[in-house]
Amino acid sequence: MKESIPLDRSPPVGSLLKMLKNWGSHSHEFNTLLLMSLGSLATQEAEESFWLDLQRVLGNFRTRHNAKIFELSKVDRALLVKMSEFNQVALLTDAKVELLRLIQQYFPEQFGMIDQSRLLRPIDLRFKMVNAIRFLERYEEDEKKPAPSQAVKMRRLGEQDIDRVVEVNQQIGHAAFAKVFIRQQNIAEIKPGEPPSDIMHEYFVGMDALKKHVFSDVELRGSGNLFNQLTITLDRLLLDAFGDANPARATCSINLNVESVFTRAFEAFLGDNRANAFSNLAFEFRQANVLQQYDEYEVASNLIASRNGSIAIDAIFPETVGIVNMKRLNANMAKIFWRQGAETILPRFKDDIAEMQDNGTRVVLARVDDDLGIEIGHDLGITMFQGFGIDDLIKKRDGG
Repeated sequence: MKESIPLDRSPPVGSLLKMLKNWGSHSHEFNTLLLMSLGSLATQEAEESFWLDLQRVLGNFRTRHNAKIFELSKVDRALLVKMSEFNQVALLTDAKVELLRLIQQYFPEQFGMIDQSRLLRPIDLRFKMVNAIRFLERYEEDEKKPAPSQAVKMRRLGEQDIDRVVEVNQQIGHAAFAKVFIRQQNIAEIKPGEPPSDIMHEYFVGMDALKKHVFSDVELRGSGNLFNQLTITLDRLLLDAFGDANPARATCSINLNVESVFTRAFEAFLGDNRANAFSNLAFEFRQANVLQQYDEYEVASNLIASRNGSIAIDAIFPETVGIVNMKRLNANMAKIFWRQGAETILPRFKDDIAEMQDNGTRVVLARVDDDLGIEIGHDLGITMFQGFGIDDLIKKRDGG
């Protein structure tokens, strides 16, 4: 296949940064930065016509909305627009519809897995200019890095790769697998004006470690159902190695697929029939996975409850807060993902969040990487947080 043509002749990220750092003369033209990313797609296999059609979509958007477009990377663009309460819905809908049409046409197998908030994320420059500049500076740093002398040729995930992970686990053993591949992250309580207080750790298999040690030549994006099969296999390996990752069986949560509750690995993890076998464990299931496998989820949640375990509903996006009834799911915890735009979306659902907590579901604001997440969380009555920003606060508290 021929090398893809560039999407457009847009100015580079350096030009955008210069513009933002001298914003006074431009503030009357634009007030919002839209970050467009196709990074979740397997674009390395895209047809030439895809790039041509994407170039057409960007050109049409620029004309219709008087936008200015900048190139961040081969698959990422930044669009400066003037947004108001009157055109916001139409503008965002227009952009998303055009991009989703392209994805449906060229990547139909990936359509159902698209995270629209990552596809197109607005940053209000009137309030978050510093965040925008900090975000874009990372692109500029990547742009300045020398290109590798020999680029690794990437290929799609295959069934043999799933077998390879299992073989690695067998070769190094559960203890070494836990040390190399299993990650943990703190969930902390932070009350206004107080330092973070440890609540529990979440355990999961780190995709970064897998990419480094097993999948250095594999493109995991756009892998469809095979990726789901991979995660179920990783659940099994996590359960097998959990005793080495958390030998004291300290209070924690484990991130699983609903399907994994019905595997031999989970049966072995369940162990004896003691009623309190899971008394210090919370099992996290993604909201989308629960809805897809609802009948199985009911059985799984009843099994976990019978062993005095807890249920956490994970990966609740800001736009979907309140759509799913947490009380009906018997959820002890609900994890809402903090991300770009959440500061304007979540306050609309303050009553839904209050209702969750009033009904006994503790709300955690996860993936928090800045102080604004904590501030908005407190405004919404949330005091439990998780994310890189929380990790930094804990290190600072502990003198690290």
